[in-house]
Amino acid sequence: MEINKRAWKDVVGLKPRGVQVRKGETGAVLEFNKMQYYDQCLRNPVAKIKHFHVGGLKVDQRLLAMIVTKIIVPRGSNHSTLNEGDLILMYCIQNNIQVDLIYVICDHMLKAKRLTDFRLPYVVLVSKFIEYFGIDVEDELEESIGLLNHTSNQKYTQNGLSQGGKCMDNY
Repeated sequence: MEINKRAWKDVVGLKPRGVQVRKGETGAVLEFNKMQYYDQCLRNPVAKIKHFHVGGLKVDQRLLAMIVTKIIVPRGSNHSTLNEGDLILMYCIQNNIQVDLIYVICDHMLKAKRLTDFRLPYVVLVSKFIEYFGIDVEDELEESIGLLNHTSNQKYTQNGLSQGGKCMDNY
């Protein structure tokens, strides 16, 4: 089974186009500077930066960080600290720079295979490819994973967000 360009187009509707970005590789985004970008995203840009924490970001950037770390390049834990790859994706999204999502997804899947602390992401995507290629999974083992990716209302409140799409008053 080879997931080629045709399979990506048929299953997901994506074509390989845009800049190829990941941690340590900014692609054609030459103007990207992680310190300057993170500083622009902060509510209080005068604060001293030790780690790229989500807590000090403006609400829009905090929401974008949540989308990047939970949906685009999900990880099992520590959604509160951004890495360089997260910042590059956020920068591209905010500046309307087209990103090669196939490259980003494949790179993230390879990390999940290689690194023990990564969980296999994109379960629905993998299921669609299995169906597309007609792979029989009838006799395969099933594992129930529960609500690992469930986000409680408390998490949204902690991130400065509330129900109904309203921002909290102090932001």
